[in-house]
This record gives sequence, C-alpha cells and structure tokens, in this order.
Amino acid sequence: MKYDNYLKLLISFYMFFFYTSCNSDYDRLVKQEFASGKVYKELIFDLKMGQTQKKFFTDCWELNKKKLINQGPSNKFVRHVLDSVSPIYNPKNNMELLFYGIFNEKKILTGLKMRISFLGWDPTVKGLQKEFLLEEGMKMMEQIFPGNKFLKLNKEVNNSPIMAKVDGNRLISAYVYDNRFVELKIEDLNSKLK
Repeated sequence: MKYDNYLKLLISFYMFFFYTSCNSDYDRLVKQEFASGKVYKELIFDLKMGQTQKKFFTDCWELNKKKLINQGPSNKFVRHVLDSVSPIYNPKNNMELLFYGIFNEKKILTGLKMRISFLGWDPTVKGLQKEFLLEEGMKMMEQIFPGNKFLKLNKEVNNSPIMAKVDGNRLISAYVYDNRFVELKIEDLNSKLK
C-alpha cells in the first residue's frame, strides 16, 4: 500500500516536472499542438472526453452486456482482452487492457487511465517483458490515435523512460508501471492547463 502511494507521488512529480520543464521538445510540441486549436474527444469504445461519469458507467454497462468488457481486478478497472478479434487493437501476443475514467470535480470525463499486460506473462518469458510491452503499448496508441509520434522524455519511472504523444488537446503518456504492467494515460490538456 505504501509502495503504491510512493509510486503515485513519484509519478505525479515526474508528470508535473515534464509539463513545466522549459525549452524541451515536449514543451514546444505541447504549445504548438495546444495553439492549433484541434480538439480530440474520442477515446476507446466510443467513449468521449467531456461526457459525464454517469454516461461512462452506462456505456460500460452496455459494453459488458455485449461481452466486450468485464469487471477488472478489485473492481478498480474495466477489463478487455486485446486479441485477434478485438475491435480496438489486434496485437501479435494477446494482451489484457484494464481501463478506468479520469474525472474532474464536476464528474466529467477528462481522460482514461489504462494498464496493459501480456496474457501468459511470466518473468522467465523473454518476449513478454516490460520493454516489449512499452513498445507494443505505444504502437497501439499510435494506431488508435494517429498523429504525432511518441517523444522520449528526460525522466524515468522504474528505470524506464516516460514517453509522451501530443495531438491537439490530447496528451498520451506511457511508462512502465512495474515488471508486468505498462500504464498509459490519455488526458485532455484543456483540463490540465487551466
């Protein structure tokens, strides 16, 4: 429990630092993309930034009835299997996608927090380790949300780089969460930069 709180604090610090760092490629890209006025609201499964928390839950309920998603671990995430028939992404190795909405104080969806892992992951299976998973996660995000490529930031979490992709108002970050999971976040810069 303390490790999770420490990790969240560390990640928050790094995220704050790279958002406020001066004269970096990332900083220039954020300013350029934000100034473009392009607004991207689309997330996965037709979820959209700006919808209410109630609509998010209703949409997830409907997806569950269609057997596209189910309850994730500890009821903290929604779970979807990324395989050859997934409507989102078809990886070479089957993956588990866990996701949950990021909501503001008015209960409006401002992004998604996602974790991915390879199904069948084991610390001894070389091709299913975190380095491959980070690459696969970025490839998935670039396929679902075309536009700019990921930039490697000068910060690390768990001895792995934080990667970021910015298109208009949409920020996508990717980093190794632990040996098994990669965390991906999609966030609306409009809510972050206010």
